[in-house]
Amino acid sequence: MKVLNFIKKLLLFVVLFGCFTAGIDYLRMKSGDVPLFNIRRYDSSSHIQTFRGLFYVAERKVKTSENESLVDSSDMKFKILVFDVEVPRQFKEQVFEYTVSTQERESCFGPSELYFADKNIKVYTFCLEDIKLVSRDESNTLLHYLEKDDSIMEDLNSKLGYTGLYLDGTTMMFTSYEDAFTNHGLSVYQCNLPNINDVYIGPKDMLFHEDFCTYKLDDFHFMFEVSDETPEGLEKVVDAEGNVIPEVFFEDEIYRYEFDLPKSSYIYIVDPAVRGREEYRYPLKDILSMNIVTMDELERKGLKFNRIDKEKEKQALLEAEKNNP
Repeated sequence: MKVLNFIKKLLLFVVLFGCFTAGIDYLRMKSGDVPLFNIRRYDSSSHIQTFRGLFYVAERKVKTSENESLVDSSDMKFKILVFDVEVPRQFKEQVFEYTVSTQERESCFGPSELYFADKNIKVYTFCLEDIKLVSRDESNTLLHYLEKDDSIMEDLNSKLGYTGLYLDGTTMMFTSYEDAFTNHGLSVYQCNLPNINDVYIGPKDMLFHEDFCTYKLDDFHFMFEVSDETPEGLEKVVDAEGNVIPEVFFEDEIYRYEFDLPKSSYIYIVDPAVRGREEYRYPLKDILSMNIVTMDELERKGLKFNRIDKEKEKQALLEAEKNNP
């Protein structure tokens, strides 16, 4: 008898819990949120995501990503046991904060070109001379926005139509479906391989090329960092009259580049550990002697130095000699 009572109580608990979770998840779907108490399954070919709860089965058609809100999805269905329950669609007003303007090349030859890279993502372009985001107030290159926040790429993809997976079974494909959003149309391939989450942007009819979604060591100029490890207390070099003698660490035809301190041996160019590769460190003078980076790049990366215009310096000395014979 005790066993029977326990079974009855257990069944009652299961029924109440099932009804409670079904009710909660139905209310979540009505408000545009993804249900919680279920096992999820996604069919990439049909873009249908299924939520199987204790007493219910729900579905939706995904537009861009499995992680998107139900507001962005369509074809919502909810069935409790054998009963279909209507799920009112919570429509999201499509407001394009910007449109995309591209300038396509007349002929497309060669591989894709690295457009941007940081520790999170690499973005390549193919067959495009230029790509701009145009808003009501301004027009700037996509690069301008990527340098501020690389999540702009996710936002751009969300405004394109997800067309499924490529033949490799991992690369997601997106293409423009609103003529008002792009001037020539746009296609995007989003790679999803270990250490390769690259993005390839090109014209609407862009095909998948052999160099797409392959591992490339081509992001050094985007990724390198300047590490100044000058020890505290390092003193300036002065002459007998007390004048500071700067350290000349590099020179070209126009400029001489100097540090106030003799510190070039303490400065390293670091290629950080990212996308599965190890960190590499190079002495500043070695990098400069091999012409791997420019002084402008080093300055943008934060290296502080004095840039002396040799011709102006020469003219200033001649003028001083003329005034003080």
